[in-house]
Amino acid sequence: MDSFVVAPDHDAAKAAVGCLPFEPRHVVPYPSGRPWILADLPFTTLSVVHADGKTLAFIGPGDVPRDQMATALSACASVADLDGFITSLPGVFHVVARIAGRSRVQGTASGLRQVSYTEHVGHIWAGDRARTLARLTGAPLDRSALALRLLEPVPHPLPERGLWRGIETVPAGHCLVLGDGRDRQVERWWRPPAPSRTLAVGADRVREALSLSVRQHARGRTRVSSELSGGFDSTALFFLAERDQPVVAVTAVGRDPLDEDAAWAARAVSHARRADHRVVPAERLPLVYAQLDRATEPLDEPSIAVASRARVLAMTEIPRREGADLHLTGHGGDHLFVGLPTLTADLLRSRPLLALRHMNAYRGMFGWPWRDMAGQLISPGSYRRWLATSATSGTGADPRFPILTWGLGATMPPWLTPSAAETIHEEVRQAARTAAPLASTPGRHLELDGIRDGARLARALTDITACAGLPLSTPFFDDRVMEAALAVRIEDRARPFAYKPLLAAAMHGIVPPDLLTRTTKGVGSLDLAVGLRAYAPHLSRLWSDSRLAELGLVDGQRLTYLCARPDSVELDDGALLTTVACELWLRSLEHA
Repeated sequence: MDSFVVAPDHDAAKAAVGCLPFEPRHVVPYPSGRPWILADLPFTTLSVVHADGKTLAFIGPGDVPRDQMATALSACASVADLDGFITSLPGVFHVVARIAGRSRVQGTASGLRQVSYTEHVGHIWAGDRARTLARLTGAPLDRSALALRLLEPVPHPLPERGLWRGIETVPAGHCLVLGDGRDRQVERWWRPPAPSRTLAVGADRVREALSLSVRQHARGRTRVSSELSGGFDSTALFFLAERDQPVVAVTAVGRDPLDEDAAWAARAVSHARRADHRVVPAERLPLVYAQLDRATEPLDEPSIAVASRARVLAMTEIPRREGADLHLTGHGGDHLFVGLPTLTADLLRSRPLLALRHMNAYRGMFGWPWRDMAGQLISPGSYRRWLATSATSGTGADPRFPILTWGLGATMPPWLTPSAAETIHEEVRQAARTAAPLASTPGRHLELDGIRDGARLARALTDITACAGLPLSTPFFDDRVMEAALAVRIEDRARPFAYKPLLAAAMHGIVPPDLLTRTTKGVGSLDLAVGLRAYAPHLSRLWSDSRLAELGLVDGQRLTYLCARPDSVELDDGALLTTVACELWLRSLEHA
């Protein structure tokens, strides 16, 4: 896996460098000669320029033209002056810069590329992995932070809570600015655009941004592969990539006889000019929960991705054997283009008649009771009030309950210990006293929170596949693609009876017209249900020596009992996935 740290300009740093959990094959020094950036980057590129005592580095897929970097750097008097140049490039990079004695370290606005930091030997260290910094400093695990990860979903801002004491996470859209010693500030550099563009203009911008992102990911690669599920998102990336080079397309056949994905994938390949199609039949595709005993990848945080790791690795194994060094996947497309009903609720003030017509259509589609819908629309309340009173209500489990305020009520698993439940409630109460939403309206907040949540999942999947030799690439989480989508008017993105209208308009002329008519989506629920049944004995045994139980967070005996009975109603809401993720993550720490 790729990893880097930014060390302080101090003699004490030299000794600490020997404690890093990776061999730094790339070292960028300070003017003093001491190491500044130390990195191991088997899958990404480090682009560096120096000019007039200043340094600028980009870490990500493909290089950045050095002449452009040098020109931009020469014009900067401070690290804040880099904003314009950074946002002119595809938004897929970590950025590290040093100007006038101050360093700037940042990830992406989507959250796909993250930055953490900590104090060690009297100075601030930063890097892309909290786990690396924890190993460097010997930081202890934060039990309360881990307890929060047993929620599904984890409400904002709690996912930013570090899992090790003393290790802090820089929020997405912010950067870390470092001076000498303990001097550091977290500064905001990105804000979401106003949703003001028309569908036609927005589609052009999405097409341009997505095309540039795919090309940036493919820069310098020798063989490109692409997931081709048959869904809208992967089909778009497949045709964008296939314009410039031959592509190995990989399709998995689901076990659900009503799943149409494979048929749509075959239709897509029939239109392609330069594609080799590889199909993984259902009987060769591992079930959810398969091979959990092999889930030792050093992820930065617990992720439900581990439950499907065997399936994902089966999909990337084929192109890896055929020499592919880039694998595109459509993760993130749903987060940008589905259009949440909550967004339509945001239109009530500016376009009330349109908003009410669309809300009535959603009510009919989902069976929402009038009273529940009207109550949320009339009085959504403040974010702090919602976090304090509703964040752990579990309302997200019922699709017939409208979610038109600030978020889904998280599920509290029934196997939590009283101590864990009280810890979670107290942490949520504490957060609610100062929490601010990601946007001023519930719809935009929920959308941005969903993007960050999707980016966390994509980050974990990328790490899992990187450990096997072929990491995933997710152009939909490119900041420029995200910005292009968010800038389109809500009424053009969120329509009750149109499926991803913005993406369909953006792909006009690239994806064949007959493929843009699809309005269905495979969800894989049958594979999850079958996997739970098939691996019930393995899941039951997992709790006999549970690390979560040792920490007093879960009742291991109750989990053993429930997992031996996979039809239990307590296992219906996805909470088991989250608990398994936390358990396996704790075990992975023992392999560090």
